Amino acid sequence: MISLACGGTLTASDTSLLLSFPSPRPALSTALWGGGFRSVRWALNQKLTGYWPRPQDFPGGSPAAFLRQSLEAQGAEPEESCAFLTSARMDRFRHVVKRADGLTVEIAATGGVEKTAARAGDPPLYHEEDGRFFPTGTINLIVLVSAALPPYAMVRAVLTLTEGKTAALQDLGIASAITGRPATGTATDGLILLTDPDAPELTDAGTFSLLGSLLADAAHEAVTRCLSDFSLPWNAFDALRTPPAADLTGKKPRR
Repeated sequence: MISLACGGTLTASDTSLLLSFPSPRPALSTALWGGGFRSVRWALNQKLTGYWPRPQDFPGGSPAAFLRQSLEAQGAEPEESCAFLTSARMDRFRHVVKRADGLTVEIAATGGVEKTAARAGDPPLYHEEDGRFFPTGTINLIVLVSAALPPYAMVRAVLTLTEGKTAALQDLGIASAITGRPATGTATDGLILLTDPDAPELTDAGTFSLLGSLLADAAHEAVTRCLSDFSLPWNAFDALRTPPAADLTGKKPRR
């Protein structure tokens, strides 16, 4: 069990990461169970423990029912939880903490890109049909912030975190598994953002702000470490890596 810098605990196993908090926290997430805006005391990143080609084949009769069962099995209250799925290995999760000027951003991440790395705008890997989906090769981020954020700033934080994730993929030279072009994510990425209602409020999570800088930096490091600490995936190519920074001397327009 890990005591989290932003409060609460993280319990890791071979099949899940479960974050627990003593009181409800505002959350914004892509979670299949409990997603969207809501307050939660538990956040679960659940590994698929089998392959079920149809939703009705999942334990309990659906992916949502499987997640509910997974939460209950770990002592979490489903009505106060959000949870999403991944095929990534839990023993390769990475925990990243960034601090500056009294502000903390913390991420628990899992990641894989070898099957569904994609560039935004690529042809689709599949069409949704009767709720069927194939969550393989997912980058899942559970993000904690030691600040209160209004809903619009939480949405902005999601954009900033996504930019940090994409920058990591570019720096690593990850190729879309569909087109071979630089990937911007995977087709099944997930994100849970949790804030602290008792902390001072911040209203800007854009990349120029301190909060945004920490969010992007934490996402970049978490994704980089998930994909590179145990050797890079097959679809990492030196030719696609981010080139050196441009020399902006004398190029910036005068204000």
